[in-house]
Amino acid sequence: MAMNSKRKQRKKQKLVKMYGDCCCWCGQKLSWKQMTIEHIKHKSKGGGNDIGNLRIACSPCNNSRGNRLYPPGFLPVEWRFIE
Repeated sequence: MAMNSKRKQRKKQKLVKMYGDCCCWCGQKLSWKQMTIEHIKHKSKGGGNDIGNLRIACSPCNNSRGNRLYPPGFLPVEWRFIE
């Protein structure tokens, strides 16, 4: 089901309450207007609009990610400490 404007606002409020007001990829603190709703598993790959598949992201990270698992240059935390 597509998210209408009111549904998006409610989901965004819930996501901020659950995960905070920072981008899930780069960690930048975001104002309400800077926040976008990010699908962890893309809708094109079978992901849905359920709250477990959504996070808050900044526009640059959300847009640069495209259909990839991570944004370009992103290194998952667990990989940062491997030598």
